[in-house]
Amino acid sequence: MEPKPLAFAKTNASVLLDLVRGLAACIVLLEHWRNIFFIDYPQIATHRMWFAPFYILCAAGNQAVIIFFVLSGYLISGSVFRMFDRGAWSWKSYLTHRLVRLWLVLIPGLFLCALWDGWGLHLGVAPAMYHGAAVNHVVLNVAANETPRAFFGNLIFLQHLRVTTFGSDGPLWSLAYEFWYYILFPLGLLAIRAKTALRERVFCVVFFAAVASLVGAEVLAMFPIWLLGTVLALLPPPRLQPIVRVLAAIVYLPIFFAMGRRQHLPLILVDYILAAATFGMLWVILSATSTSRSWIGASFSRGLARFSYTLYVVHLPLCVLLAALILGDARWSPTMPHLAMGAGIFLALIGYAYGVARLTEFRTDRLRRWVELRTASV
Repeated sequence: MEPKPLAFAKTNASVLLDLVRGLAACIVLLEHWRNIFFIDYPQIATHRMWFAPFYILCAAGNQAVIIFFVLSGYLISGSVFRMFDRGAWSWKSYLTHRLVRLWLVLIPGLFLCALWDGWGLHLGVAPAMYHGAAVNHVVLNVAANETPRAFFGNLIFLQHLRVTTFGSDGPLWSLAYEFWYYILFPLGLLAIRAKTALRERVFCVVFFAAVASLVGAEVLAMFPIWLLGTVLALLPPPRLQPIVRVLAAIVYLPIFFAMGRRQHLPLILVDYILAAATFGMLWVILSATSTSRSWIGASFSRGLARFSYTLYVVHLPLCVLLAALILGDARWSPTMPHLAMGAGIFLALIGYAYGVARLTEFRTDRLRRWVELRTASV
């Protein structure tokens, strides 16, 4: 009799994926923090080369989002496949899980954005930044984007499609992509699944076409990147030695950071190249099928991943406000005193996100069970 397969959540692969997810959220924060608080690399007057590694590290936010997409495809597709395998698939259960997860953080995040942006606009200490005239590559016209239409459009995941992202919270664009991939994937799967009844199959095809028309070519162009995660969920994990995972990371990291220097390539091509590399790296990570043991690295990875979604959603509005209060419309040169003060702000933003997560993201399972109990007879 063969031994029972180890639950994925108890494996080292799960710990490593948590680490990747948590670090990706920190990299997004890092890019926004650098752009808002520090001048651009070409503006550094002296000893520029000394700061090159710092600026390369702080220019990988887009690459981190690609990691999120592939990881999301893997995790969500896997959950859908497991529901089908158990004979437990239902749109009600699936959407309850997805919407509770998304809205529990997004709704407070939108209100916090309105609070911090409203304070910054009221004080008037950084008029250029809050009106889209600052050259920080991050903050658009907050005053124009802080509207009820944008608020409710972001609430139903129409940002970047029919409305702007709300206020200063630019990272919310990717949530719209994610949400509609959550809808498109099961629709497509049901449409091609042999066991699907003809009537349901027709409905799925029609609704898939309607959603595809709503989201448009730009969102659909990124869908194959998300679907790479689906392929990852279908593939059996490879059998590799730990040294192979180390070597894969050594090869992957230069590719990851090099994709930030994309001036001579179309962005979509860069995204596809990075997605392919990320797919390979994650597949190698999945070879870590041994039992995870309690140690400080595992605790760090689990803890960081636990509030990575909250960190992604809530960091930017407060980051903008702090920059407005401390610097106005100016930005620091990367001197040692400024870097030290900036590091304190960076850690404060992580602490802030953790505090918000304790009230929101950490309660996801409890709220989901409550909703399921209240809607059991519906």
